[in-house]
Amino acid sequence: MSKSKKKRPAAKPAAPAEDKKEIKAPVEESPEKKKAPEKKEAPEIEEEAAAEAAAETEENLAAEALAEGEAPDTEEEPKLSLKDLIGKAKGFLDDIGIPDMLLVRFVAVYFMFAGFLVSAMRDTLSPVERWQDFIKEASLGKYVMLGLVAFILLTVIYDLIPKRFRIVDQSLAIASVLFFDIQALWRINKSYVSIAFVVVSLVFIYYCLGKLPSKKLYKKVPWWASGIVVLIAAGLVCFFVALTTVYRHKTFGTACHDFGLFVQMYHSLTENLTAVTTCERDYTVSHFLVHASYIFYALVPVYKLFPYAETLLVCQAILAMGGIVPMFLIAKRHNFKGVSLIFMGFAYVFCIGLIAPCYYEFHENAFLPTLLMWLLWAVDGKKIIPFYIFSVLTCIVKEDAPLYIVCIAMYMFFRDKGSVKRLHGIIMAALAGSYMIIITNYLTKNGDGQMMTSSRFGNLMIDPEGGFAEVIKNVLADPAYFFSLLIQEHSMEFFIQVMLPLLFLPFFTKKIHRFLLMLPFVIMNMVIGAGYGYACSIGYQYIFGPVCLLLYMCIINLDDMGAAKKHDLPILMGSAAMILTIGTQSHNIGSYESYKNEEENGAKYYSTLESMIQSVPEDASLAIDTWLLPHAANRDRVYLFDNGDIEIYNPDQVAEGEAAIGTVKDIQKYDFFILSENWENYGICTQAFEQYGITMIDEIPGRIALFRSSAYAADELT
Repeated sequence: MSKSKKKRPAAKPAAPAEDKKEIKAPVEESPEKKKAPEKKEAPEIEEEAAAEAAAETEENLAAEALAEGEAPDTEEEPKLSLKDLIGKAKGFLDDIGIPDMLLVRFVAVYFMFAGFLVSAMRDTLSPVERWQDFIKEASLGKYVMLGLVAFILLTVIYDLIPKRFRIVDQSLAIASVLFFDIQALWRINKSYVSIAFVVVSLVFIYYCLGKLPSKKLYKKVPWWASGIVVLIAAGLVCFFVALTTVYRHKTFGTACHDFGLFVQMYHSLTENLTAVTTCERDYTVSHFLVHASYIFYALVPVYKLFPYAETLLVCQAILAMGGIVPMFLIAKRHNFKGVSLIFMGFAYVFCIGLIAPCYYEFHENAFLPTLLMWLLWAVDGKKIIPFYIFSVLTCIVKEDAPLYIVCIAMYMFFRDKGSVKRLHGIIMAALAGSYMIIITNYLTKNGDGQMMTSSRFGNLMIDPEGGFAEVIKNVLADPAYFFSLLIQEHSMEFFIQVMLPLLFLPFFTKKIHRFLLMLPFVIMNMVIGAGYGYACSIGYQYIFGPVCLLLYMCIINLDDMGAAKKHDLPILMGSAAMILTIGTQSHNIGSYESYKNEEENGAKYYSTLESMIQSVPEDASLAIDTWLLPHAANRDRVYLFDNGDIEIYNPDQVAEGEAAIGTVKDIQKYDFFILSENWENYGICTQAFEQYGITMIDEIPGRIALFRSSAYAADELT
């Protein structure tokens, strides 16, 4: 609507002539006088000056009207200058988000259609391993045209929506980057490639977050809606892990160590509440003399209802994801909101340190994510009774688990300065430390504790029988050697895999007592891993507990940072966790596909093999190959049969390339044998079987053979 024109002041009238003077008519002059310049009278000079002043006033008013956007009082149309045209063009471009949103919109469109292209060609050509063929076969023209259409559509949307809702470009750009990463990394199983994708993708995502006009819309998502999204994501990841680990077992991808022994242990627990195994150490022994993992009793009712090996794998997936509820509650307590709260949940759900270990069979460490996160929830909220309950439950997970309690309790003690509640921290630290010393001494004297200590802490021990006291003494005596173990070549990849999705945030704090929460990671993974490589490998169970403490450190450290970082960094954390885990763990879907592969008769072959194993009577003594043992472990007597059970008579000649000659140790100890026909010592076994009257009763030609002793056959007849 145009502004109303201002009322212009009238021009000042000319000064009137004096009344006493008489105005005479002009007298005609001669030509000679006309040539001379006319001398003006004073009244005429004043009239001209008044006219010029009026004209000048008129021009000034017109200029002011133009400056205020008003049209001058003229009948002629104004002419637009080049400057006016440039101004109008600039205004139009600003309305459609150019150049401000140009790069963001390009990122959104480019990565969206790059992801579609990879998805369309992934089954035939890998964009990483066969990149040259991929480029040659790609239909780039079609995707360029579709990208142009999408770019125009985003431009129109930007122009139509109100300014405060203009987050479509940024949100779509972030989603497109993640979509492309998922498509490109699906089943690639390459750690360093995935790490590279994480680094580059976070740059784009962080740039897009910086282009948000306001972050209020991202924060307006209700906490309950955020919780539903996170729980759905946790459920899907849990289902994926459970499905793929179960089918990994069905395709005989699990071994005696460390799955068959736990299946037999739970068979014993449900039968008589003992944890006796025969396959763990090749003789009858309670697992509780190897590890003080009394937490296993918690799953006895579940296994009693569903007495299958697969039950343990499903329970492990649930336990790994079980910590998401307390993790979400902790983040909510620290005022994470909306999208940031969702992605903070994703940082846990897609954490590689919680997903990758699930594919190394089954372990008591899987209880740690749920127990530790509830314990940290209690510590964070200063809830004393839950603090004691979850501390005790954590201690009975394993003989080294009290270390978590000592570190958390001491953190609680130093955090709560001036509060009586800090005494609970020192009390629990003392109790947990005492229990750790008592239980390790018990295992050393009565079980296998000494072997465990020397294998884990051997690089810190001079006297192999010195126990933890020896370790502590040597660390204090030579800290330089201890520091040298923290980062080594083989542990660097593991360190990056753990810390990169966390954006190294556990290190960003000035509160030194918080680093007590990092001690389990330093000791159990980095230091022990220097000599015991499994401890610093992302695919083993030793990272289950430490990564939970690191996630909690991220939350409390972020809470100390500014509002912008507290909003943006959780989104980067969740994105990084998603990209890295998909790039390194999505290939596990192959087990499910292998079982369902009808062309190779996958399910038929595995079912036939399963039936052969189950045909062995439950009361018989069975010697079996390591990859077959988990399927036969629901019995009292099952033994791992491997190279250690073969006695070679000519080891020197075998080293020179000659055939091995030998026999089977304790051959009369077993009633049945199930062996792989492709095993290098299979020939020695068949020769020994002939001597002792052990005959083949079933076979999958070229693969698996089932043998029965004549003594057991005679017992059946009687």
